[in-house]
Amino acid sequence: MNRFFANFLSVIAHPVFINLLCLYLLFGLYPGLNHGLPQRVQLFYISFIFIATSLVPILVVLVMRIIGKIESITMANSEDRKFPYMVTLSMYIFSYYNFYQAPTTHPIILSYLLACAIVLAAVFFINIFDKISIHLTTLGALVGLLAGLGFMGFADLRYFVLLAILLSGAVATSRLSLNAHKPLQLYSGFFLGFFVMFLTMIFNFNFA
Repeated sequence: MNRFFANFLSVIAHPVFINLLCLYLLFGLYPGLNHGLPQRVQLFYISFIFIATSLVPILVVLVMRIIGKIESITMANSEDRKFPYMVTLSMYIFSYYNFYQAPTTHPIILSYLLACAIVLAAVFFINIFDKISIHLTTLGALVGLLAGLGFMGFADLRYFVLLAILLSGAVATSRLSLNAHKPLQLYSGFFLGFFVMFLTMIFNFNFA
């Protein structure tokens, strides 16, 4: 794959953007959120979660790079990823706890945050021993979210699932061509994100 195109795919499929896309799809496709909440409330939830779990970790990475604690903002080194992963996990737990305290929070929002926290905890643990692709983990979560919402029967999302899988394959190819990851790190990341998100959504649907 052309290096410029590989870098382009890596940027547009960055976990920060995929996280925002997941939030948008969750609120746009789940009837209880899309039709059950005023737009200003939806915007509050999306903004709060995005700022806490994406923008705060980005600022942490930038500060760490400025003071020389990490070699690059791409965090190619597993050691460089430990603290940012810990911060991101803490932000998901913080968000989950705060929304759990509010009795009006829809259970599926809590399920989404819980799934993300579980994924980050697993990624953090795996990163101690070896790298795992956070790009593919996040894309796997995107596919799991779409598959879960489709399984619940709210809409026919087969084409969206297919598009998300194709995007995941393209991004995996780009990460390989950039020598950013080994195949196992890509596969394990994708399936980790997919199964945790899908099973958490289904569990919420059956028992909420």
